[in-house]
Amino acid sequence: MSAQVISIINMKGGVGKSTTAVSLCETLAIHHRRRVLLIDLDPQTNASIMAAGAERWGRLREEERTLDFYFEAYALNLKPKPFKSLIERGISDLKGKPDFAIAASAPEFRFVERDLIEQFVKKGYHIDAIQKWINERFTNGLKSISSLYDFVVVDCPPGISLFAEAALMAADAILVPTIPDYVSRLGLIAFRRRALRLIEDRRGGQARLMVLATKVDESFSLHRSELEVMADGLGDSLFKVRIPQLVDIARAAEWSETVRTFDQKYGAATPVVTALGEEFLGKLEMGLAA
Repeated sequence: MSAQVISIINMKGGVGKSTTAVSLCETLAIHHRRRVLLIDLDPQTNASIMAAGAERWGRLREEERTLDFYFEAYALNLKPKPFKSLIERGISDLKGKPDFAIAASAPEFRFVERDLIEQFVKKGYHIDAIQKWINERFTNGLKSISSLYDFVVVDCPPGISLFAEAALMAADAILVPTIPDYVSRLGLIAFRRRALRLIEDRRGGQARLMVLATKVDESFSLHRSELEVMADGLGDSLFKVRIPQLVDIARAAEWSETVRTFDQKYGAATPVVTALGEEFLGKLEMGLAA
């Protein structure tokens, strides 16, 4: 059975996108015994370091097993390593040996897209042909490992890039974490009006959208009012679970050299992260993401 691909994206940064990606992967792996692969397409590499730790991530870079090396090989007209060789299994600092793996990113990945565009433009390719080429390479990589996992979670870079579009095209569902404030809502509106419609036009069908409110402060009247607006506009696409602004969530993102239980890692945030995994599975199973 092929893995379900979930692409996590937002037009703006600072919304807890990478934290959401890692915590969702961990609760799926620990509490639901799912086989999970995290693909980090964000050159900021936050998800890679959160999930694997700086030392292990550094070793992956030294071994040329990060996504920048994989795609850069195409730009240099070299034969890339098999996509499967990028995957590092047995990551996470959690007890219980969760079935959690990663295809890590690196800061150099931000230059790969530019290099690819430059190479193809010299050959006379149009931007649509370049996008199609990237889509095919990304999809082929996913197909080569899809049977090994239940879920492939893709942490996309902020905004819409060629690689982010490839991840959205390949996705079975798109998850957008967003802070419930006016500026973030404008970014969500822009995403739905332009980027999502573009993806749907190219896919030839409606993309399954899920929206998650993050960094929520219920004592803040603006957050409460924005959550009401989001609920009215998004309906069942909006998670009932809300990720609060908790220091324990920020601490959970820090790698620990000592393995810890899920409760030890997430502290006061444990119930909400657990509920996130449960509602996520429920949405997929009941087809509520629209």
